[in-house]
Amino acid sequence: MSTTVERNLSGNACLLDESNCDNQNIEQGGHRVSEPERGDHAAIGANVVSPDAITSSRRWVDRVADYVELTKPRILVMILLTVGVAMIAVERSAMNWLIFINTMLGTAMVAASASACNQLVERRRDALMTRTANRPLAAGRLQPAEGLIWGTFLLVVGSLILWLGVNLPTAVLGLLTWALYVGIYTPLKTRSWLNTAVGTVPGALPVMMGWTAAGGSLYDPRGWLLFAVVLLWQFPHFMAIAWLYRKQYEAAGYQMLTNVDPTGKRAGNHGIYGAVALIPISVAVLAPESIATWMVALVGVAAAVVQLLSATRFRRSPTQESARKLLRGSLLYLPVMLVLVSIRAIL
Repeated sequence: MSTTVERNLSGNACLLDESNCDNQNIEQGGHRVSEPERGDHAAIGANVVSPDAITSSRRWVDRVADYVELTKPRILVMILLTVGVAMIAVERSAMNWLIFINTMLGTAMVAASASACNQLVERRRDALMTRTANRPLAAGRLQPAEGLIWGTFLLVVGSLILWLGVNLPTAVLGLLTWALYVGIYTPLKTRSWLNTAVGTVPGALPVMMGWTAAGGSLYDPRGWLLFAVVLLWQFPHFMAIAWLYRKQYEAAGYQMLTNVDPTGKRAGNHGIYGAVALIPISVAVLAPESIATWMVALVGVAAAVVQLLSATRFRRSPTQESARKLLRGSLLYLPVMLVLVSIRAIL
């Protein structure tokens, strides 16, 4: 709920984490913070539980905006793009407009529920990090009960839409994605640096939701190859994010690889592993057969190589600047691949 996967599986793991974390100007309480590490964590933490007056005196428009923010809409966009591309990639697709709309709506609601429940669990830790302290639950603009009700509503209705309006396998995959993200990845973030690797699975599973929604078989390796693209993409993507915000993660008590190994070398290695694996997998996904399809595949390889070069530079010299370049390289690769897969489907 990846990659990306997106900023997570947003993040999204996921495609399910903030996918635009290279934004170095973070708005916090009306002020601009220019560095990710900057911020008075004690002062921020004091606002974890705000008075009820904060929520009761606000306009309904602002409250609606906060409910929308709980869903991490930018990550939802990336998730839905991967779902849509997977539906297009299925040969002899069973998709029609009703299935397409139900798949998109149901997936969006289940993914939004995962994001809301993640923020509910992490609201106190979010309040300790500048990049997340202004989230509705962390800042006290919404109360925990409101987040729980909203997340439950989205999960139940979204799952019913997928089951009754699409098919059972897609609904089951949606529930599995939610369970992995909220029940395993989220608590693991405070226990082990392996959380990032675990989080790549729910970050990439929406691909298979799109695949099965369009009639694709779970036994078809083409669907799993597309799943692998989003899964592996998350390693360089989230290693860059983990480095950029390592001090905030450490202050909030998250066990990130960049805190376990402050040199950044192990994070760089993980970024390289994912980037290297994506080169042959990009070719396999695009399955070149003719001159035109080989040209499409070469563009995919070029995007993968750019990402690999960025990962190599970061491994050689882990700095804020090299991490930002790695993040940009990952944010280039996935959209390019999604476009290329769509083009390949019609060639």
